[in-house]
Amino acid sequence: MALVAVGSLAGCKDESKGAAQAGVSATTADTAELAKSNAYITAANVGGRTFSNALETYQQTIAPKLAKQKALSDYAVVPPLKVSQIQTRLQTAIALKGSIPELDQVARDFAAAIDAFVPMNNGLANYAESKGFLTDGGAKAREGDAAYVASLSRVAEAETKFLDQIEVRDERLVREAYEAAPEGSVERYRAGIILSGKKAMNEVVTVFTEPSNTAARQQFASHLDEMAGMVEKWDAAVRAKKPEGCAILQGRFNSVIAGGRKAVQNAEQGRFNLDDGAPPVGLQFEFSILQSNFASMINELNRPFSC
Repeated sequence: MALVAVGSLAGCKDESKGAAQAGVSATTADTAELAKSNAYITAANVGGRTFSNALETYQQTIAPKLAKQKALSDYAVVPPLKVSQIQTRLQTAIALKGSIPELDQVARDFAAAIDAFVPMNNGLANYAESKGFLTDGGAKAREGDAAYVASLSRVAEAETKFLDQIEVRDERLVREAYEAAPEGSVERYRAGIILSGKKAMNEVVTVFTEPSNTAARQQFASHLDEMAGMVEKWDAAVRAKKPEGCAILQGRFNSVIAGGRKAVQNAEQGRFNLDDGAPPVGLQFEFSILQSNFASMINELNRPFSC
């Protein structure tokens, strides 16, 4: 799930005042922690669950072919460029001044696991990209399989711990910003939109994969309604200060709500029932679009001085 940069919780900011956490004075220590926190969040947003997803894909598509001792027609590892991007963002965040005990150790563990994984992944990436498996029948892939899976598993485990910890902290900070902001303020509604959006996205996998789960679908729809109500109040509060409003954020918010409501309708109409012939590709596409819309919303919120 995409995460919110701490500075964005203050809402519409005056550039001359600088970024500050909602309800917290921007002392030197606060500023250092803010920068480090946002750097961790950037690393999390850039990487997502890259390694966990790669491990799952490898075990489902590559491992069975290697086990059959037959010639390989395709083979892939984690893209080195993506690994490098995550590694760089993580190292940058760790190196910044300041201390965030709840994140620092899991971040260092994650970085260490990546460092150990990189040489092996790079070696097999050259083999995969040059289609070396077509010349040796997959011998090199089989030879390195056990060590590769073990190393990737350690990275995936460290990634999960890092992301889970940062998600807990992210939600706590958003809730604190919501509770600290004055009633009726842009900042309060902004944080409320994020909270209700996150609650909805926590249910979205169930909506798509368990279409008969009526309770989960109703809960998902309820969170979307809550989010829509927050958006209406946020829009009114914004226009009270700026009559033209903020079309780009309003559009991002509504794309999530609209996509979620369409998913509810499709689930109710049986369009997610694979047993009844629903195409998996179509379901995956719709799910990906909804996830992408939510990520775009968070990315827009994280932009400096976004309205």
